[in-house]
Amino acid sequence: MIESPQRRTAAVIAAFNPDDELLTNAAAIAAQVGQLVVVDDGSTSPTAAPIFDHLTEAGVEVLRLDQNSGIAAALNRGIEELGATTRPEFVLTFDQDSLPVPDYVSRALATFDDATAQGKKVGFVSAESFSGHRVPVLGTANGLNEAFDPMQSGFFIPMSTLADVGDFEAGFFIDCVDSEFTARVRAAGYSILIGAGCEVGHRLGARLPAKMLGRPVRLRGNDLSFNYYSPFRMYYIMRNGTTLVRRYWRRNPVWVIRRLVEDAKAQLLRFAFSPDRRYLAIAAWEGLVDSCRGRQGRISQDLLNRIQPR
Repeated sequence: MIESPQRRTAAVIAAFNPDDELLTNAAAIAAQVGQLVVVDDGSTSPTAAPIFDHLTEAGVEVLRLDQNSGIAAALNRGIEELGATTRPEFVLTFDQDSLPVPDYVSRALATFDDATAQGKKVGFVSAESFSGHRVPVLGTANGLNEAFDPMQSGFFIPMSTLADVGDFEAGFFIDCVDSEFTARVRAAGYSILIGAGCEVGHRLGARLPAKMLGRPVRLRGNDLSFNYYSPFRMYYIMRNGTTLVRRYWRRNPVWVIRRLVEDAKAQLLRFAFSPDRRYLAIAAWEGLVDSCRGRQGRISQDLLNRIQPR
């Protein structure tokens, strides 16, 4: 690994049952930072251990959680380690399937420096695009784009931001971890900026064709498709998304309403065309109820058994 010539920058990758792609991504990230920590979030696959061993042999520090605790807990563990050892000025967070461009760090830092020179209080810098899909913009001023609701992978965060607002919300476990952090940072008076040229290659999940009676559904001459999520993920999306609304609608109603609208469009397609709509509906309802009850953390095994498609 090399030390960034501009600032002390470190990175954390949260990993769970990774494949060999992690080795390539970790090498690309390590080349841009002073230290890289990979956190094994309780992997259970027998093929994962050799991958973590290869990372250790390459000089990457690998930390292991005793059980699968969710991406927020894994990132927090890595950030805690970096704070106690390297004490970087900035920390980058990544998913295991993310590959940043070779100059990602220098581009993020350029955006940060440009904004601070203009007097902005920068909470963090996000990626500009994921596999060619641009991050939605909330607004633009003086050539700087404010991110609307960016994905966590590629967050370039000053450690001072974390010291002020706290770490990622571990109770969210998976979905909306990035949105909750974004809302909390923005509520503290920070700007959240899109890094010019900060591109990330990233797996964007399963996309299924929309079909009705076995025939493709077309809209404006194009086949309609949608991002499919399993009932397991639907539970977290609904539970954590509802908690976000309850927590932030008073402080940032415009952001909450826009996020609800965007989410509703995606959910409409899922519930209309997913092959396991019954289980999705059960998971969504239970997520809504658990949010109102204040429940966080891992989904219960009983509910998980109930929403497994048969």
